[in-house]
Parts: sequence; structure tokens; C-alpha cells
Amino acid sequence: MADNNIIGKILVVSSDTGLADIVGDAVRGSLEVIHASDEEQGLKIARKDIPDIIALGYIEPQGTAFELHRRLRQGWITRDIPLLVVDLNPQDPTKRVLSMEEGLQVEADDYISLSDKDERAAVAQLAGPIDRLRDRLQSRLKERANTVREVILDPATFCITWEQIPGRGAFEMQQEELIENARRASEGGKIHAVSVTDNPGGNPAISTEILCTEVKKLGIEPLVHLAFRDKNRNQCESLLYGLAALGVRNLLMLTGDYPSSGGFMGRSKPVFDLDSVQGLQLVEMMNAGMEHEAMRRKVTLSPTDFFTGAAVSPFKQQEAELMGQYYKLKKKIEAGAKFIITQVGYDARKLHELIQWLRVNGYDIPALVNIYTLPYGAAKTMNANQIPGCVVTDKLVGELAKEREAKDKGRSARLDRAAKTYAMAKGMGYAGAHIGGHGMTYEMVEYIINKGEELSSNWQDLVAEFDFPQKNGSYLFQKDPATGLNLDKPAARNAKGTHPPIYLFARLAHATLFNPDSIVFKAFKPIVKFADTSPALKTIFESFEHINKVAFFSCMNCGDCGLFDVAFLCPMSQCPKNQRNGPCGGSYEGWCEVNPDKKCVWVRAYERLKGHNEEDSIGDYIVPPCNWELTGTSSWLNFYLGRDHSAKRLGIEPPQPAQPADKAGASKEPQKSKQA
Repeated sequence: MADNNIIGKILVVSSDTGLADIVGDAVRGSLEVIHASDEEQGLKIARKDIPDIIALGYIEPQGTAFELHRRLRQGWITRDIPLLVVDLNPQDPTKRVLSMEEGLQVEADDYISLSDKDERAAVAQLAGPIDRLRDRLQSRLKERANTVREVILDPATFCITWEQIPGRGAFEMQQEELIENARRASEGGKIHAVSVTDNPGGNPAISTEILCTEVKKLGIEPLVHLAFRDKNRNQCESLLYGLAALGVRNLLMLTGDYPSSGGFMGRSKPVFDLDSVQGLQLVEMMNAGMEHEAMRRKVTLSPTDFFTGAAVSPFKQQEAELMGQYYKLKKKIEAGAKFIITQVGYDARKLHELIQWLRVNGYDIPALVNIYTLPYGAAKTMNANQIPGCVVTDKLVGELAKEREAKDKGRSARLDRAAKTYAMAKGMGYAGAHIGGHGMTYEMVEYIINKGEELSSNWQDLVAEFDFPQKNGSYLFQKDPATGLNLDKPAARNAKGTHPPIYLFARLAHATLFNPDSIVFKAFKPIVKFADTSPALKTIFESFEHINKVAFFSCMNCGDCGLFDVAFLCPMSQCPKNQRNGPCGGSYEGWCEVNPDKKCVWVRAYERLKGHNEEDSIGDYIVPPCNWELTGTSSWLNFYLGRDHSAKRLGIEPPQPAQPADKAGASKEPQKSKQA
């Protein structure tokens, strides 16, 4: 049978190689057969390869099979693997797998005694138990299948996720309602995943990973929001491996809202050690089997199976903000995002713009529309930018004000608006809908789905109802007057570039001192190398650099400088979220989410770069997270000596150690072979 018909692996542990041959014939090519001849080898393979079935035969010396069974059943990795006990020589008491007393204690999934000495008869006899376990394996594989991945990637299915917002505390009604909603969603069959937010609004709440494991127990896939606001990279990795061990695989990687002032005794310290792009890279490495060094040797960890998505806000007003979102989305896709979910907004052209951008740039990645059922109170809050990233215009607030005068306070109107968004998104080419809203019941979600499906055949008739442009708002593409949506022709980018003197000076200094191809760089490198070996010179160098960079760039002395990446603006001191790969989604009309009296650092970077027609360079490469091992050291030395991320990106190698000299004083060189 062809390899593509193999559905799993069966590990045969037996001192008798004949059992592996019989099992191989009995599985009829549907399982890959692996053989181990003793206890330690069997345990090692079971833990490393994680087979789908284990066939346990007689192992020398007698009693070893019982001990292996105990270790398999108690093992973190192996405890759930189905176990088949096979007696190949039941007539010989010295060759039995288990004694009678041991057999009474064993929790095997099946047992068979191959009493017939004829091999063909033994194969036929073994086929029954193998088939039963194989059927169970098929069921387990079906249960283990990531239905969210399958549905999102299936063009014929419109994926539905329902967002739930956990609250503070362990035994509050908000948690009870979340679990009840997940149960209703599982029973209803129309919702493919329950999405659980991670400390929304920067407020502390019960942990999303705990709730998502409970959601999974209810028979529906959870979608974990992972925000990098509160976690450093080590904790992220720990949390992710914990989720993998519990079978929670669907992730939405987010920067996260800035911490609120509602934490224990005030605002918590923001972390933002990773951004969403770097978080996606981390998961990709984990999925491939992460390598690390332990005891001076490389170790490869077992691969995970995460399905990761990212968010984007196509509703930004200014050109710099909008382009920043798409530059960063490009990096997210390159870093490993497998699907996209939009931020909250109600402009049909902006919704269509994302789909158009993906098509024009050749990105075959599914996108889900964020459908928030919008009451008047929430609309006023979003309109005042009190929920960063969500865009509700004055015109829409006015319509909601009229709708709330109805007897139902506008409830039916907002559900219909959500259903119309669903229909439009499906018609535009979205892969699904991410439905949310305060106080949403399962019946409301079901109404949106059913009504949305009903309206989807005439979705273009609904576009005019979602004409909510922002004042002086920028668009990526030219408007299509026939549909009210977008053509595939880029719109003009009319924003002005800036030329601040400090930026011009920094560009000149970079071209002279920090360009690996410049004569000055090559001449200066030996001097820097010597300074790095002298503690006194090193201190002088570090102090001189720090004083100048604090004065000109508000330097934080991180040692792994990000000035080159953000148009000579420091992402550590001038971005509260330390974003090195592009803007977060929280800016409002160009102003920072956290410090609304300051321009977003990435808006300023765009304007500087546009003054030199280099704005598209923002999306050119992914910037790694800051290497905190370099904190407090000279970033100039680190760059010249190949230690920081910019040096590595540009191919600057660390200086090679000097070759030891021989007795005559000449440096030793490797001897050339006679053939050279």
C-alpha cells in the first residue's frame, strides 16, 4: 500500500523480532511499524516519536514488560497512547508477556493470545484487534483535527468565531456566562470557534489559557488571544508549550492594549518584550521544532502544531497610519500568520481595501471580518477614541442615536447592521466573520448568521449603507464609482514628507560612520576593536555615546539600537509599546494611543522617510526583539563588532581571534594539504 495511505505509527516492543513481522503484515500498510527490542529503547522511542499505538510483547528478562507498561501509563507524553498486549508464545510460561497477577493490574486497551503457530493464521488472528485500534485511531485523528484550521482554509466554508470577554475574578458570573456561551455554541453547530480575549483594555482578568482549556472540553475549538503587553519572551514560550500540551492550538497574536490604571495598587509595568511579528516568528520556530543549547550540545524540541493569526486595522485615517498597518501586515504574513482578523470599523471601502490589497500583492491568506454589534453607548465611547483602534464616525453615531429611539432601543437595527456586514464580507471574499459585542447571546449570533446568509446573494446592494468615511481619510486604492468600493489602481499618496535637521544629520552620520562599505567604517573598525579590549577606553566610549544619544535621540541605552529601523527615532523611549516592526493599532488621527499629545513614532518615521521617497522601506525586513544582554553597553561598539541585530542583518562579522604565534614570532596558519 502506498505511503500516503499510512494514517499513523505503531510501535512494537518485543525481544522477539517475529512479532514485528506479524504486526507489519496485520496492519496491511496502514500503519508505519517501528520496532524496539528492549524496555529502554521502547520507552525512548515512545517518548520521542509518540506512536499512535503500542503493541507490547514479551521482553527479556521476564517481568520487564510489566515495568514498561507502568512507565508508559505514568508518563506525561505516553499515558494516553492505546496499548495492545500480544502474547506470541502463550504456551510457554517463560515467554508470556505478563504473569496472571501482572495481567490483573494492567490497563491495556486490548489483549490477544496468538495460540496458532502458523504465521499466516497469527496474522489473521491479530488483524481483528489491530483493526479495532485502527478504527479508534481514526476517531482520535478526527477528534485531534484542527477544525478551525480546516474551516478557515476551506474556500467553500464561511468560518464563524464568537468573541468572549473574560472578567476579573475566578468565580464571577461573567466567567459562568462565558462557559455557558461556549456550551451553547458547541451544541448549536453554527460556530466554529470561541475566541477568548487576553486582558482586554489592559485590565486584569482571569487567564485566557485557563478558560480556553475549559472551552475545549466542551467540544468546540478555542481561539486564544495572546497579547504581549504583560509577558516577556520566556513566559510566552512557557505559556505556548503549556497550551500545546493541552491541545489548544489556535492563536491570535496581538500587541495588546496598554495597561490600564485598574491594576493592583495602580497601573502595572508594561512589558512588550515581543511585538506581534516577533511572536509569530517564535511560534513558527516552535512549530518547526525549536533548537536550543543544553549542556553544550544542540537539542531539538518536539514540534508544536499551532495555527496562528494576526490582526490589522484597515480603518486608519492618515496615510502614514494606514500604510504603517499594511507594512506591518506584510511582515506578519512573512513571519508566519496563517489568517487575519480586522479591527472594528464600519466603512465598506476600507473593508474591501484589505481584500483588494491581499489580491494585488498575491497573498493567498484568508481574512475574517470583525463584526461588533454596536449599541449607542459603545459607539460614543469608540467615537471618543476611548477604545483604541475601533473607528466609529460622527455620521454613524448620529444614525445610532436615531435608532435607539425605537421601542427596542435599536436592538433589531444593530443586529441587522451586523448581518449586513456579514453578507458584505462574504460577498467581498472574506473567509469568515469574527462576531462580538457586549451582552451578545447565542440567539443573537445565530440571527446574524442566518440573516447574513439570506442577504449575501445581494450583498452589493448593501454597500451604500456603509458609507462612513473619516474626514480627510486616506485610502489605498481609487474608488470604483460603479460599486462604491475600490478599483485595483493605487490611490495618490499626497502626504508631505518632512526634513528635520536632526534626521538629515543622522543620515549623514550613518552613511559615513555606520555604512560597512565606507572607507571611514573600515578605517575605524580596528580602533573600535582595540577600545573594546580596554575597560577604561570602553567606559569613555560608552559615556560619550550615551551623552550624545540621550541629547539627540532620548536614548534608553539598550545596547541593541533600533534607530536605524525607525528613521532615527528611538522605539524604546518614544514608543510606549516599544514597537520595532511598525505601529500598533491604537493610534488616532496620527496621535499616540498612550500619549495623545504626541505623534505616533511610526507616523513621524513615515513622514521622515517619505521626504526621501523611502517610506516603503518600513516593510523591507523584520526587526528582531531587543537583546537585553547588551543593555548598558555601547551600541556603536556592538554594531562595529557584529554583536547587535543591525550588524547581523548587514553581515558584519565579529573580529576573529588572533592566531597564536610560533617560536619565531610568526602567526600559525593551518597547514595546506599536499593536494592544494
